[in-house]
Amino acid sequence: MNDSGYPFELVGTIPGKDGDYQVETLVYRFVSAKSGHRYVVHIERYVKDLYCINFFDDTTDDSAHNFSHLVSTYEPRTIFRTLVNISFDVLRHNNEASFMYIGAADDKDTPQRPTRRYRVYKLYMDYYSLDEWFNTRDFDEQSMCVLVNRKAMPTVELQTEFINQVCGFIGII
Repeated sequence: MNDSGYPFELVGTIPGKDGDYQVETLVYRFVSAKSGHRYVVHIERYVKDLYCINFFDDTTDDSAHNFSHLVSTYEPRTIFRTLVNISFDVLRHNNEASFMYIGAADDKDTPQRPTRRYRVYKLYMDYYSLDEWFNTRDFDEQSMCVLVNRKAMPTVELQTEFINQVCGFIGII
C-alpha cells in the first residue's frame, strides 16, 4: 500500500464564466502506479477562496456522468492521499483556501441518504485527520462536506459566517 500518494502535476487552468461564483478551475493529473489508470482532478475555485475537489478517470472525461463512474481499481487510500496532497499544493499557493467535496450519486444510491461515494470520502478524509488546519462541517443530506480554513478564519463566528455564505450560494439554506 502506498500511503504517500502518487506524483501529480498541475496541467492548466480553465477560467470561470463572467458573473458566476466560480473563478477558475485548476486541472491536475496523476497516474496510478498500481492500475495504470490516469486521473484528472478539477479543483474548482469559487469566491471566498473556496475550492471544490472533483476527480475522475480520464477515460470518462467526455461523459456527462464522469464524476459518478466507478473504476474498481481497489486503491482508494492512495488515490485519496493524492487528493489530499493536491489540496495541500493548492493551500501552499493560497494559504487562505478552504475546501469542499460532494459525493456524486449513482444508480445504486438511495434518495434521502448520503451517497455511498460521500460516505467513502468521509471515511478517508476522517482517516487523514485534518483538524489542525480545517474545521469540518458535514451536510449529510446533500452528501457534501466543507473544510473551513482555521488560519484564514480563526474564530467560530467567522467560520460560521463562511459556512452560511457557502450554503447560500450553493442553495441549501
